Amino acid sequence: MDGVQIDPERAQGLRTLAVRCGGVTGTISLADGGVFFTPDPIRGGGLFGWFTSLLRPVRPQFIPAGQLLGARLESPCAFSVWYAPEYTARMGCVTKRLYHARHTPRYEVSDPHAAAELVAAIRRSASWWGRDKPPHVAAIVNPKAGRGGAVRLLRNQLLPLLRDVAGLRVTEHPTQAPGHASMLVRELALNVPGGGGATVDGVDLIMFVGGDGTLHEGLQGLFQRPDWAAAREVPLVAVPCGSGNGVAASCGLWDLTTAAVAVCRGRVAPVDVASVLQPPNSRYYCLLSVVYGAMANLDIGTNHLRWMGELRFHLGGLREIMRGRCYSCRVFVLPPSEAAPASASAAAGGGALRPAPAEVALEGPDGAAQRRAGSAAGGPRAGDDDVLVSGMREPLLREGAAASSGESAAADAAGGARGDGGGNDHDAEGSLLSQYPPGPPLPLLSQLPRLPARLPDSPSALPRGWQQLADSFAIFGAYNTQYLALGARANPGGLMGDGAWEVWQLEAQSRRAGAGLRLRCLKVLLGVEDGSFARTPGVMHVTKARALLFEQRDSSTWTVLDGEAVEERPLYLEVHPGLCRLLVAPGFREEPL
Repeated sequence: MDGVQIDPERAQGLRTLAVRCGGVTGTISLADGGVFFTPDPIRGGGLFGWFTSLLRPVRPQFIPAGQLLGARLESPCAFSVWYAPEYTARMGCVTKRLYHARHTPRYEVSDPHAAAELVAAIRRSASWWGRDKPPHVAAIVNPKAGRGGAVRLLRNQLLPLLRDVAGLRVTEHPTQAPGHASMLVRELALNVPGGGGATVDGVDLIMFVGGDGTLHEGLQGLFQRPDWAAAREVPLVAVPCGSGNGVAASCGLWDLTTAAVAVCRGRVAPVDVASVLQPPNSRYYCLLSVVYGAMANLDIGTNHLRWMGELRFHLGGLREIMRGRCYSCRVFVLPPSEAAPASASAAAGGGALRPAPAEVALEGPDGAAQRRAGSAAGGPRAGDDDVLVSGMREPLLREGAAASSGESAAADAAGGARGDGGGNDHDAEGSLLSQYPPGPPLPLLSQLPRLPARLPDSPSALPRGWQQLADSFAIFGAYNTQYLALGARANPGGLMGDGAWEVWQLEAQSRRAGAGLRLRCLKVLLGVEDGSFARTPGVMHVTKARALLFEQRDSSTWTVLDGEAVEERPLYLEVHPGLCRLLVAPGFREEPL
């Protein structure tokens, strides 16, 4: 702690306790401004007192409230106070805000009960989001993430700060197989409206300890819940323990300590989520990206190099430049200006998990508050025609019309989509929205009479407002967040809660890349770490989209959603503005280039 001049009136705290620190007696106080340690005056004078003050100088000490993390009992009669000062690190044109975890020397007291009370008061003030009881955090950890070290990082670095220092209740949920994270999220007891408010065992925050794939799986489970309209209000946090960590980087969570501080502070921001439909009846949810061609190859194509960490993405990029390939596809986008306006509340910014004014309508100390979506009973009621999502009223798909089998789907679509490998492809007319699983409403895609089995040659076959992009790309990606990985700022102009995704394109005129196109690709690779490639005119073109139709037409690459490859079938994507909430770093600000 730093020595400061303390105002005696300011040090009249919520708790004041006589302590002994390093052989010096004094008082420690918890006040609104932070934690104060005030040493007693040196008693006695003369030569001995003067000599003692030289050997053991004692100064007042102070930890600002904004730096406090909590306190830890070292023994029944001793404790230390923990705090996290901020520092910055520069990476190109990006300034990272990071945190160091620090602690004071041991404070010794004579009354163990008083020590426990003061420790609880410091934790409550610093890290319990203004609640009287510690929040419940569910940690879904992928043991194979981060070269197999995610569990070790959780137990050695995160849990000591979150449990022992902040006093949060953290339960571990290790994944055991692909898709297990989805099942875990579906089965979690969440503190959501409709469940009677906060419960003893209810989860207040879902923490994903792994890479972007772990969060992607959890997102699927969240929207497979029958109470998804209320469950989506439970905040999610991505802890960077994988090889990519694009979501964590986009939230300012650059390392484990910063992620732990973010959990203690409880600051949230709205994030757009995209529904992606794929015939015959698959529905996915993603909040990171949809990539194709070169960007997919340096991700999926380098899976065998995961042991290299982020270096594998750079090697994959160099390989793509040397190959000089361009990839064919069919893409239509619906810009925000042609779609229903996004909610002002979704684009306005984040909030906090601490008690908030009524007009902000975020979670209060008891876990029950007004919500921006769903009914007070935890979602749309039977018979409702619409539901308020992020402040915008959208028509609901009728769940009763959904087809639950290939036979009923064929009946609805007049012999339509099967895609079961039996030689019956998606029918020529396309499919109905009712063939897909229910979930967040799709007002933009519902304007199409059917979802086309094969995308048309021009936008004239689509409703007004759809625009067609070029058919050949060296680089193509639709992004929501700014980062695809800790060292890949592929979408430097994006805002993850503005109601639209950015579609970045490096167009080509043929199947092979010439010298000029290779040079542009190299500029992207050299500038992707901090996003500086976007400052060079003519390198790439970007288009904002509320909805997107995409069809892969090159079998030498993959279509990848949030790091997960999907089959070579058309994709129908629609963005839901501000549908979920992500935990972000305390001083986080999205700063587009």
